[in-house]
Amino acid sequence: MQVGNETYDILVKREGETGYSAFCPQLELIVRGTAHQQVEEKMRQLILEHTAKHGTGEKTEQEAEN
Repeated sequence: MQVGNETYDILVKREGETGYSAFCPQLELIVRGTAHQQVEEKMRQLILEHTAKHGTGEKTEQEAEN
């Protein structure tokens, strides 16, 4: 995921029969859930919140696409 000049990796892993986790090594964050898309979207949101909170002054991924 690209936010401004920074790249954030999102690694999604299936855990067992019904679980998924997403990991962002740059932020050392893990989220868990029951669906691939659920954990990926949650991680994207956390990355966007992190970049906004730390005042990078960069556009979010969605704003950059427009």
